[in-house]
Amino acid sequence: MNDVLVPTGTLERPSIQWLLGCSALYELLALALAYPDDETLERAAVLAEDLRGHLVVAERRLGAPLDRLTSALRGVEAEQLAPVYFALFEGSVLCSPHETEYIRDPLAKAAQLADIAGFYAAFGLKVSRLHQTTPDEICTELEFMALLTRKEVYASVRRWTEHQEVTRDAGRRFLESHLGRWSEAFAAALCDHADEAAGSRDDPAAARWFHAVGDLLRFVVQAEMDELGVYPSLLTARFPDPDPGSLVCPMAADPAPDEDLPLGGALGGALGIIRAPGTE
Repeated sequence: MNDVLVPTGTLERPSIQWLLGCSALYELLALALAYPDDETLERAAVLAEDLRGHLVVAERRLGAPLDRLTSALRGVEAEQLAPVYFALFEGSVLCSPHETEYIRDPLAKAAQLADIAGFYAAFGLKVSRLHQTTPDEICTELEFMALLTRKEVYASVRRWTEHQEVTRDAGRRFLESHLGRWSEAFAAALCDHADEAAGSRDDPAAARWFHAVGDLLRFVVQAEMDELGVYPSLLTARFPDPDPGSLVCPMAADPAPDEDLPLGGALGGALGIIRAPGTE
């Protein structure tokens, strides 16, 4: 197959290497924003190193933020990052990792959750019950974009033009309706509160890490939207829901037990947050 780089800003069929680089960037971000343990950080380090000099990084001018993340990663350990992660996302929740907390209207929040789940279901995916999260969590949305891009690679290799177009259009719409709307606000909040979360522990290395993650997230998502011509209506502030139970759809059925099994093969998720029903 003729694997030619497609210039940024076009909607023509991209190269296989280009798509794999895009998927790796989303996977790297999903790993970087996951709970920090040794295995997750090691996988992030390998991906970051593999992406250095990659054509998608060069064309989108992501070299500097990627280098900052790689440098920050060399200076921290999982045990340093864990308490800062907790302060940011779980304890006092200085920076919410959930899309719907950036929406004021409770009814709109419920509708967004249903819409996100609909995107996952359209590709045979749903959030695993083994992971205590929701469809709108930042790592889940990033992992979904990584999986979509790999599915586009698979369709391209098989020369399934229609499947490739459907998958790419889904990625474009997901950016416009979801990830692209709130990732900038999330990244800004992450950078704003990283020093505060790490300051009480006098750990500037951990603060540098979360600053680097926020910067790379901002650049990656914006570059993708520029390339695809996506111009979402941006969410700019967090509006925490006083009653998380109010976001549960009363018509939602309990998931079947066999819907928590992991994806297999080349389409396996970065973190295993998203699952494909009935697959081993």
